Amino acid sequence: MAMNPFREALGQAGLSAFQHEKSFKPEADAALANFQALRDDLERQVRRGDLTPKVAREKASVAASRLKITLTRQSEAFSPVPRVFLDRLVEASNARKRALDHLSLEGLQRETNRLLRMTLIEQQLQTRIREFEGRTYTRAMPGGMTAPSLESLLSFHHTASQAGDEAAVEWGRRQLEAIRPRIMDQSDLRKIDQACDRPDAVNPRIVSVYLEALKTADSQSLETFVTNALEGRDANACVASFLLAREQESGSSLRWVRNVLNGLGAFPDVSLTTLRTLEAEARGADSEAARAQADYAIAIAHAQVDLAGVEAPSNEDLALQSRLRALPVAKLGEPIGLRLARRGTLPDDPETERDGELSTD
Repeated sequence: MAMNPFREALGQAGLSAFQHEKSFKPEADAALANFQALRDDLERQVRRGDLTPKVAREKASVAASRLKITLTRQSEAFSPVPRVFLDRLVEASNARKRALDHLSLEGLQRETNRLLRMTLIEQQLQTRIREFEGRTYTRAMPGGMTAPSLESLLSFHHTASQAGDEAAVEWGRRQLEAIRPRIMDQSDLRKIDQACDRPDAVNPRIVSVYLEALKTADSQSLETFVTNALEGRDANACVASFLLAREQESGSSLRWVRNVLNGLGAFPDVSLTTLRTLEAEARGADSEAARAQADYAIAIAHAQVDLAGVEAPSNEDLALQSRLRALPVAKLGEPIGLRLARRGTLPDDPETERDGELSTD
């Protein structure tokens, strides 16, 4: 068994807090500093003989319990991102659901046409598969198996996009996504991602490319990107715009950030669904990080409750303290001497500051 019973708890809490150092740390440090200030005051009172060690430990234990309750409550739903992002996202999603429940006749017709077009594309994918394979499959060596190459698929996809053949474009996308795990060259991977970019679907790789490219962009460039994303209803660009906005330290004070929040109603359905999932996961991670910092501060406080090394002064110590406090404070620059007729300042004496001011007159 360890000599310090709190060592294992402190070690585990410390490692977890180190992994989540940035989140909730200022709040946890401030609460722990207040507790330690109270503990130091209790320690001074014990050394002066104003409190017994037992009473001081009881007061320290009460303070540690209050710290635990406070930090636990604050960390439960903590997130450094303003609540307005989640509220606006939920509001836009609920408004979209209500709109779908009360679609007009024209809206119902558009939705029906979209579903019919998707069904037609799936049927064409089944009936034209031989055609597509004949245009893309090649034989690498005489007598070998035929298989599509990256160049043939990219060329096929480009030609189908130029011709407006939706079935051929969709087949090319699916084939490119299927061979992507076998491609190692980064430039080829970027070509595949560009070809597989769907305005009505979220591709995490495309979103990552947007975030990386706009990491150091200025406000004007970000505002232009947000405007184009909203006008084009590009699912990937809309998701990237929201993620960039929620990471801004200035919150919703920037104009382009306000444009993102006000434009959530124009986001595609798939973007809103994806963002609600991402926001829930991000806030859950923020809360977990906050709990790690809170647990570390709570563990430190409970380890310091016993006031280790603090003992009540003996009668001789109390008598000496009383005699010292009875002596007048030495004037500024006046030596105390070996035979005490005056005393210096005592850090534990509540009258030290006032006496010191009087002695300089």
